[in-house]
Amino acid sequence: MATVRLIDEQDAPEPVRRPYDRIKASFGAGQVPNAYKAFAHNPVVLEALVEQRARIMDEGELSPELKEWLAWAAVTLANNQFGIKVHTARLKRLGITSAQLIEALAVLHYFTGISVMINGLALGEDVDARVLSTLRDED
Repeated sequence: MATVRLIDEQDAPEPVRRPYDRIKASFGAGQVPNAYKAFAHNPVVLEALVEQRARIMDEGELSPELKEWLAWAAVTLANNQFGIKVHTARLKRLGITSAQLIEALAVLHYFTGISVMINGLALGEDVDARVLSTLRDED
């Protein structure tokens, strides 16, 4: 159960209607997800989130598929059940198979797990000169 009342479309005040329309016309697939109905209590924040999402997901140099993978990884690591379902479905619509999803989960599992071990042992930085040189190269 949500900790704030969700603002349905028919109850939305004027400042919320424009972001709701943008959501439905783009990533919402014709509806407004409940998270955004909760965010609608603050129309300024709602509008900023919708604008930020559009600028990040619809613009830039990364491919839409890579952005979707990154979104999926982020919601998976955050244990956002809604996001996991939405972004998994979007990946499947892009042709990603169940085997590929399992492989991606294995990658997340390995790198989060080994990072916990490295951090727990306070191993610090162990990067060789070649890696550091690559990092210093400008595009």
